[in-house]
Amino acid sequence: MSYLRSIFRHPTMRLYLVGHVLILFGAYLMEVMHSMLPMALAASAALMLMMPLVKQLSARYARVRSDDSQQR
Repeated sequence: MSYLRSIFRHPTMRLYLVGHVLILFGAYLMEVMHSMLPMALAASAALMLMMPLVKQLSARYARVRSDDSQQR
C-alpha cells in the first residue's frame, strides 16, 4: 500500500490535510480580495479540523505512557 493511500485512509489525517488546503485557499483569496478575512477564516477552520488528530495522538501517547508505567 502506498504512503499516500495509507494517509488518506484515516479520516483524521484527511481532515488535517483539508485544513491545510483551506489555508492555501484562504491565502489565495486574501491576495485576490485584498482582505485578511479569508485567511483568518481558513486558519480558524484549519485549527478546528486539526483537533481530532491532536486528540487521537494524545490518546495514543497516554496509552503508551500507561503501558510503560505498568511495566515498571
